[in-house]
Amino acid sequence: MFYEEMEKLIHDVEAYQFQELSKRVKEAIEALLASYREAFVMHRFTKKSYKEIAEDSGVSIKTIAYRIQQATKLLRKDLADLLTTIIVCIMSIVR
Repeated sequence: MFYEEMEKLIHDVEAYQFQELSKRVKEAIEALLASYREAFVMHRFTKKSYKEIAEDSGVSIKTIAYRIQQATKLLRKDLADLLTTIIVCIMSIVR
């Protein structure tokens, strides 16, 4: 009985951590400049190529590359404090 309760508690804590992590990542993405966010989301989540994004946006491929690079840099800086939480969440998923 004790072990089952502990497992449930651990699962609940991990679920909460993952939920908080997801919330912070979404907030960080939403805080990006619109042009950075659009390019980043199209590339990372819809898997569009730089060329496709450039065509859709009406700008050069170099501009898209710059926007994605800047978005990534800003997200890394903004989310750096979450590294430990990210590692714990990944480890809980992998086990």
